[in-house]
Amino acid sequence: MTTGEEKPRGPRAVSRVLELFLLLSRHRQGLGLAQISAELGVAKPTLLETLRGLCELNYLLVDVGRYRLGANAYRMASKILSAWSPPETIRREVLALAEQTHESVGFAIADWEIGQAIYTEAINSTQAVRYAMHSGIRAPLYASAAGRVLLAFADPARVDAYFARASLRPLTSATKTSHADIRANLGDIRAQGYCASFGEMLSDTAAIAVPVFAPDGQVIGALMLAAPLDRMRRNTDHFLAATIEAGHRASGGGPDGPGEA
Repeated sequence: MTTGEEKPRGPRAVSRVLELFLLLSRHRQGLGLAQISAELGVAKPTLLETLRGLCELNYLLVDVGRYRLGANAYRMASKILSAWSPPETIRREVLALAEQTHESVGFAIADWEIGQAIYTEAINSTQAVRYAMHSGIRAPLYASAAGRVLLAFADPARVDAYFARASLRPLTSATKTSHADIRANLGDIRAQGYCASFGEMLSDTAAIAVPVFAPDGQVIGALMLAAPLDRMRRNTDHFLAATIEAGHRASGGGPDGPGEA
């Protein structure tokens, strides 16, 4: 017969430790047992055994009842970061998203000097009617889905400097050219985590773009899926979910690295 909470085994136990590390990474001043228990939804007696074990292994430190990450946790994080390869990781997700959706997919970075998004990775759809793209193709930051994602998550001073010199001309009848409208859209993008653009850069094309984050939380680029307008409208929910998930994987889980977005 058992009493109390059953001890976790296998993946569940590993998941609990990883969740603990992520929680403490956001609270460098440390957290008490009761706070950790409430945040993780784990009973204090069960959690205390895990905390003691991690302290013995120097993955955690405890001082005046507050637990913080220890030296071995930071050593492990450093080794993980040294193994993280952005081009390889991103290239894999571009390919996977293209294979999953059968649409054109690319990854763009910002060239702030010329005010454009530049695609460093690109795969074309195999369908007869498609959005054609290739590595090196450029798009204006203000008018493209990838470009607006890059603007949305950039340093505000850099964005101000961009708008101070950018020429916002209409590319189609749907292109946003008002500073106020674009800035409002950037706020929406930050809140929802993606940009969906229908006919703003090319009248017959739609695109969805999401940010890709480095382990330090900085945006390193935008992952974008593009399709003919009618096909995007028929498959918006599916394409959006697939692109968001690919962006999370390319980011290692989100802006905090492996973990939540």
